[in-house]
Amino acid sequence: MLSSPTVPSTPAGRPPMTPTNLKVTVLVVTLNEIDGMRAMMPLIKKEWYHQLIVVDGGSTDGTIEYAREHGYELILQKTKGVRRAYVEALPFVTGDVIIPFSPDGNCIPDAIPKLASKINEGYDMVIGSRYVDGASSEDDDGLT
Repeated sequence: MLSSPTVPSTPAGRPPMTPTNLKVTVLVVTLNEIDGMRAMMPLIKKEWYHQLIVVDGGSTDGTIEYAREHGYELILQKTKGVRRAYVEALPFVTGDVIIPFSPDGNCIPDAIPKLASKINEGYDMVIGSRYVDGASSEDDDGLT
């Protein structure tokens, strides 16, 4: 389970952005995530973002069709890999900030406005962790 972002106080000398001018792009990178898409995407509220982009790496399980059916902006990756998904999506981003979201259950939709709120305080980067305050993930193994 993902915990709320933990960050220090507002950086000195930096004016905070205001909620009226902060545009959030939620970037969803997928590869055969149909079950996660069905479970998680309905939980992401439209008022939390300005833009939502699904970048798909070649799904064959219905993920692409799901994204199209639900009207999500969809980018079909030309080159394999998560890093390439971000690179290929960047020219299409219209938001001021990007919040990556994985529909595999390791990201919690309710964290989106919390992350945006912290960015709104003037931070350049805010990171949510699934390991803060005793949180964990069901797919943890010895390496993670």
